[in-house]
Amino acid sequence: MVDSDEGLKALSKIYTDFGDFCKKRGQVTEADTRAKVIDRVLKEALGWPEDTFNREVPVHEGYLDYLLTYGKRNLVVIEAKREGIPFEVPKTLKTRRKYKISGSIKTDPHIKEAIEQTHYYSIEIPVRYAVATNGYAWLVFRAIREDIPWREGYLIVFQSAGEIKDLFTEFWNLLSYPAVLNGSLDKAFSLEIVEPRLLTRPISLLKNPNAPLLRNRFHAQLHPFVEGVFRDIGAREQLEILEKCYVHSKSLRIVDEDLKLVIEDSIPQFIRVEGALETKPGKRDAGPLGEEIKQAVSKGEGTVFLLLGGIGAGKTTYLNRFFRYIEKPFMEKYGLWYYVDFLAPPAEEDQLELFVKKTILSQLREKYGDLELESRDSLLLAYEDRIKALKASVLDAEALTPVEFERRLNVYLEKWIKDPNEYVTRTVRLSRNHGKTNVLCIDNVDQLSPNFQVRIFHLAQRLAKELKAVVVVALREESYYSVNIQRAFTAYNNRTFHIASPPFGKLISYRLGYCREVLTLPPEEVVIRLGTGIKFDQSEISKFLNIIEYSIFTKNRNIVRFIESLAFGNMREALDMFATFLYSGTTNVDKMLKIYDRDGQYFVAFHEFAKSVILGDRRYYLDSESKVINLFDCGQERNSSHLTSLRLLALLLEHANESSPEGKGFVSMEQVYGVFLDIFDNEQDLNRAINHLLRKQLIQLNTRSLDSTKNATHIRLSSAGWFYFKFLVRAFAYLDLVFQDTPIDDRDAVNKLKQLIIDVDEIAEKQEFMSERMELRFERVEIFLSYLLKQEQKEHERFSLKQHSGALSQEFMPNIIVQYEKERDWIKSRISEKAEKQTDDTLELDKKVPDLTQMEAAVEVEE
Repeated sequence: MVDSDEGLKALSKIYTDFGDFCKKRGQVTEADTRAKVIDRVLKEALGWPEDTFNREVPVHEGYLDYLLTYGKRNLVVIEAKREGIPFEVPKTLKTRRKYKISGSIKTDPHIKEAIEQTHYYSIEIPVRYAVATNGYAWLVFRAIREDIPWREGYLIVFQSAGEIKDLFTEFWNLLSYPAVLNGSLDKAFSLEIVEPRLLTRPISLLKNPNAPLLRNRFHAQLHPFVEGVFRDIGAREQLEILEKCYVHSKSLRIVDEDLKLVIEDSIPQFIRVEGALETKPGKRDAGPLGEEIKQAVSKGEGTVFLLLGGIGAGKTTYLNRFFRYIEKPFMEKYGLWYYVDFLAPPAEEDQLELFVKKTILSQLREKYGDLELESRDSLLLAYEDRIKALKASVLDAEALTPVEFERRLNVYLEKWIKDPNEYVTRTVRLSRNHGKTNVLCIDNVDQLSPNFQVRIFHLAQRLAKELKAVVVVALREESYYSVNIQRAFTAYNNRTFHIASPPFGKLISYRLGYCREVLTLPPEEVVIRLGTGIKFDQSEISKFLNIIEYSIFTKNRNIVRFIESLAFGNMREALDMFATFLYSGTTNVDKMLKIYDRDGQYFVAFHEFAKSVILGDRRYYLDSESKVINLFDCGQERNSSHLTSLRLLALLLEHANESSPEGKGFVSMEQVYGVFLDIFDNEQDLNRAINHLLRKQLIQLNTRSLDSTKNATHIRLSSAGWFYFKFLVRAFAYLDLVFQDTPIDDRDAVNKLKQLIIDVDEIAEKQEFMSERMELRFERVEIFLSYLLKQEQKEHERFSLKQHSGALSQEFMPNIIVQYEKERDWIKSRISEKAEKQTDDTLELDKKVPDLTQMEAAVEVEE
């Protein structure tokens, strides 16, 4: 019988002979490949006796090339492809030999076809194990499984003759005659049994995990500013807010000089190819869309415009600014505009038109009563055609007295008025007799079902035609992408525009400036401007806002970067983060004002802002309630990992500067899933991570959907994902909170962390206890990091990650720990300095701190 040493010698001769044969013959056939390579490899290199061979075995559709047997036992089926059929393994995985059948390996069409055909033959025989080969590459898999779907299993690949020679011992131990008889294939393809982990979140062990965090004493006084200035300004009555607070600069761009990375809010590819244009509003104009709306109003022709943008991009504010401020004189002269808001839609689809018509009628009476479009004369004009028909039939004016004619006509008029659908259409059309064009803005349809949205859009088209109206439909990009809706849109010739989100720095600068201006007014004027009767201390509020403005624009640009990156384009979310800091119980306004009065300034450290945003109104961190997600979260899914989210972000960052048909940085979902399935075999865990990251927009889909991967084909890193990966996950303030809601598979560590949460809470937040309190906080972060490090080390060993190159082979925890230790040591030195000074001054953060994630130390040093 052939042994492995003899087999290796035979293998070398077989491939040398076949190489010579191919040079002489050129293109070879499948029969050549079988006779010159496969037969010989099986017999001479792997020791299969001739009597175990069954060639050209008939099956339902065709013939199976080989069936290897032992006595009456069917052992292996082999499907041969000719030498010219290449099996191309994805480049990123060429160091591996084990691949998920449903993973990235299937992207090669020849491999996919060979596997599917071989599997079919295996079912026909039936036989459990199968091999597909072109003579050089050998693909081995388990075709029949009782434990899992066969495509969820693995494929063991020997990619070339050279690799088989280099790894002949492994090849022999898997496929040789004695190895197979001894169960080598059973061992290689048995399902690994993974015991379920006992995951416990430290927060779940606390007696009051949902304890609220009381807001600071300023929150009631700040409420009018938050609601009036730091929220949506589109619907505010005071036009000076639209004038002074609207951002008309370039759209948001996040730039990382180190990575040569630029992330910006740009037109999605799926609407760019349809000719969509940017709105590009200026200081005194509304950009190209504004000009086209004016032209349409002047012509008085029915036209539909689509205004697309991300959530919180400012679509409503743009429309209000255009109609109520920028082009208010033009609209007063040439148009009547109506705003239909679907935030509170009708319950039934068949009530949509009635809802719109009633909204128009209400605004017609409120805004344009002076046109007398509902007077009796106007009514007679609106129904002129019907009245003419009545006069020719049942209302013969010559046969009736004038009084009787009017009485009978009134009955018809009253009946017609009771049908609001037709009544509004006929009444609104009369505006054309006054030289006015009707303009209808339809907003906030995104919360509705796709069917509702399609109905609304068809209604918009009909109204544009019936009323000769200009109709502007504002909706999110992901709504437009929806297949049903897109079909409805593309059935018409619409003008489509995209509105990009502004930079948060500019936006908050304008609004803080407006607040400063308001605070210089007499108290009674402030009440009018803010629309509130709340009494507040203008001097203290002014000082507080001065502190914030100085901190984020002069001293600490990282606060703006934090908000801008995490919200990326969602200005509603960005302003909400800002408001959270203003209200937060962690914002120590008394300390700030005390130091401000003494020194003339106060610097809000990054950690102060970050902590307020992370906690919100809660005393303890909870991922599901926070604006900041826990990247280390994981579930009970098979092969779930605390590092799946980080690995996904790393993979997407690796491709961030690459171009694709969907736009810069987009990676195909198939590629992402293929890589994770090949290495980690964790589809459920990856699904969980993607949905988790999508919830807070750390990743972006080509559909622009925020809550589902349905219909998405590509995925990329967002600015939030970049910021989390490069900065936030390394910050002490982040680590010191997210551990509270991380599921941990170490009961001893969980109990220690729970006790340390209690111990920290029991120490007063005063200067004299600062050092003791901080030591406990350092201890709990170090326990957490040690646990994560052990988990990562186990996974690197289990999944053989060292043999890979690229993002998924990274070790994240050592770098995070190094950064943490730098930050910890620097914090300790500053606390020591502070103790020596024996003063309760706030500590200014040293710009010379070595590589503190390029941010100020994110920790409460000045408690």
